[in-house]
Amino acid sequence: MATYSVTVPNGALTAGNDVITLVPASSRRIWVTEFSMQGMGTSSAASEVDLLYITTAGVTGGGALTPSKDVYAPASASTVNTTWGTQPVVGTEPVCGAALCANANGGIYRWTARPGQEANCIGGIANGLGFSLRTRVAGGGNYTVSLTWQEDPI
Repeated sequence: MATYSVTVPNGALTAGNDVITLVPASSRRIWVTEFSMQGMGTSSAASEVDLLYITTAGVTGGGALTPSKDVYAPASASTVNTTWGTQPVVGTEPVCGAALCANANGGIYRWTARPGQEANCIGGIANGLGFSLRTRVAGGGNYTVSLTWQEDPI
C-alpha cells in the first residue's frame, strides 16, 4: 500500500470552506492516517478545521494538488483539490471525533491514527465519496495544513 501526502502552505482560512478535499477513485479504498495544522502568524487567533466525510461531491474542482508519494509508488488515483465550484456536502460530525484546533501564533496540532483506526472510505460508496478538511472557525492569521493517506495499489 502506498502513502501519499499534500500540504497547503501558509494560507488564510475561511469559515465554511474546504482547505483540502480528498476524493478517491471509484471503488478504491483510502485510509487517512494523519493531518496537521500549524499557525504561521505573528499574533494570536484561534481557528478550527474538521475532518469530515463527503456525502455529495462538489460540481467542479479547482486548485488541484499533486500528492507527494513514496519513491516507487504509482501516482495517486485520488483527486485532491483546495477549492470547488460548489463546496461538497459533508457530514456534521468530525471523523474519529477529531478536529484540528490551533493558534495562528505558532500553534501546532497533529492527529495521527492509531494502527487499525485510520479513517477510511471507498470511492463511490455512500459516505465514501471522500474527505474534506473544512474550516469551522477562522480566527484569522495564516496556517499550513497537511493531510496524509494510504491508497489501495493499482
